[in-house]
Amino acid sequence: MTSNRLNTGILIRITLLLAGAAGILWFTWVHPSLLPACALGAFVVAGVLELLHFVNAVHRKLAYFFEAIRNEDTSLYFPEQVPNKSLQALHRSLNNLNRIISEVKIRNETSEQYLRALIEHSSTGLLSVDAAGYVEVINRTAKGYAGVQHLAHIRLLEQKCPALFRTLTRMKPGEEQFLKLSSPRGPVNLAIRSSDFQFGTNKLRIFSLQDIRNELEENEIESWQKLIRVMTHEIMNSIAPITSLTHTLGRYFHSEGKPVTPGQLTGEEIRNTIDGLGIIEDRGKGLISFVDSYRKLTRIPQPVFAPLDIATWTQRLTLLYQETCTQKGIRFVATTAPGLKEVQTDEKLLSQVMVNLIVNALEAVSGPWPADKEPPEITLNVSGSPRGKILISVSDNGSGIDEELMDKIFVPFFTTREGGSGIGLSLSRQIMRKLNGKLSAHSIPGKGSQFIAEL
Repeated sequence: MTSNRLNTGILIRITLLLAGAAGILWFTWVHPSLLPACALGAFVVAGVLELLHFVNAVHRKLAYFFEAIRNEDTSLYFPEQVPNKSLQALHRSLNNLNRIISEVKIRNETSEQYLRALIEHSSTGLLSVDAAGYVEVINRTAKGYAGVQHLAHIRLLEQKCPALFRTLTRMKPGEEQFLKLSSPRGPVNLAIRSSDFQFGTNKLRIFSLQDIRNELEENEIESWQKLIRVMTHEIMNSIAPITSLTHTLGRYFHSEGKPVTPGQLTGEEIRNTIDGLGIIEDRGKGLISFVDSYRKLTRIPQPVFAPLDIATWTQRLTLLYQETCTQKGIRFVATTAPGLKEVQTDEKLLSQVMVNLIVNALEAVSGPWPADKEPPEITLNVSGSPRGKILISVSDNGSGIDEELMDKIFVPFFTTREGGSGIGLSLSRQIMRKLNGKLSAHSIPGKGSQFIAEL
């Protein structure tokens, strides 16, 4: 509407100017008359000046308006009660647009304040820095973990909290790290996650810091409860028959509260005593073996990190188990993703984990095999993850693990295999933690299992 009125005003002025010019030509060439020609000339000059003033006035008002918008100034107001209806419509439109922009600005500021309040009151520490290390956002939870009141640049953390500074500056996008700190709030166990975010031309790195101490304590208590249940079960299985057998044997050597003489013992009682002592010795050795297994869990050596050639290491594992699998009719497949060269780790400890996993896979696919199922197979695969991690998986197509047992398979001494010690998977998980990695398991009953070591 405003544009139409402006166009109409300009067209009317141009039309009048053209009519005046035509009149000048008429009174100059057709019917020469000096006075009307001079009057029309003055009219045309005045019309041109008025048209220029009108157009410049519109341009000036638009320039003022856009300059005010550029400076985020929404206080500019154009009077709507002016004689010129075209300018009146323009002023009204500019004022309406200015009001809309002001309302949008207020809504954006309100939303920004709301989001800042959410960030500030979040129980998770939030920190974002730009490419130069300057801090864009940090909430009070993150300040509390870092022990600072204000933080302008991430390098200032190097003095206040060196461990947190080293962790943040070494993290890659999408990576997760765990850090134990002694903050002003007390000891905390932080789970730190990192991600990159592009905000216009500004590239930001966002960190989230969450205290998982309570969750770790709950998991620790649950793990101890499971461990105590398993240990109690194992110890009682050994102690109960020893106690009962000792009581039975003791009755051979007492009669009416007095010790018997050697001549009073029968041959059968002597044989039973010898057999009973042998059983007690066996159960005692079993307990010693059980305690020795527990000692293994607590005496894992510190890893010695060094570059490990992945292809060579995979080939060694293949040679180690290829012959055994062939003899048992089991297909063993080892694959490595292209481009994977080396990984920093402890070869001996990592190999120990793989040996435990492959031995478990061999047990899973050994024995009677259904005729309608694919032949038994074990797969060792080394690949990379989107987060830059090395994933080493050992898979089998055995009977799988029941869902209710999945949360128990990493508990020390828990085993479903006759004669198994129950420490292989627990030991493997602890080794992976020492290697700054983790060990996880997935299984589908009837289809097989997969164990994934992540470095």
